[in-house]
Amino acid sequence: VYTHNMKANELCNCSILRSSSSKITSIYDKALSNTGVKVTQYALLKYIYLMKSPNLNELSATLYQDRSTLGRNIRILERMKLVSINTGKDKRQVQIMLTNHGTVTLQEARKAWELIQKKIEIKLGKKKQEQLIEILNDIQSIELKL
Repeated sequence: VYTHNMKANELCNCSILRSSSSKITSIYDKALSNTGVKVTQYALLKYIYLMKSPNLNELSATLYQDRSTLGRNIRILERMKLVSINTGKDKRQVQIMLTNHGTVTLQEARKAWELIQKKIEIKLGKKKQEQLIEILNDIQSIELKL
């Protein structure tokens, strides 16, 4: 935890964001635990659903994840019987589809996600929630030339 009495030059933006990210991931994972998926898996299922059975390249570009890491995560969802993977004539074009079990799991996870999302929004308050989103969007848009 970082305190207000620390000087600005003693704080590390990266450390603060990483520890906050770990904390919020833990909160969401606990909220989703009864559904059998973690928040990262829920997000993948949600994007597969919203993109209407994307191929691996489309999903990779949308999520800004490298294809090999995403492929490993998709294979885990396949082993969990949440998605099916179909390869076309071109073996590099892998299409990902939710299974019936995946659709049901996504619906259950969505309910749990909405509940914890609302609790966090209430805890932060509307103004801080809006500021958080604004700051995180600003961070995502940073491009520094080193």
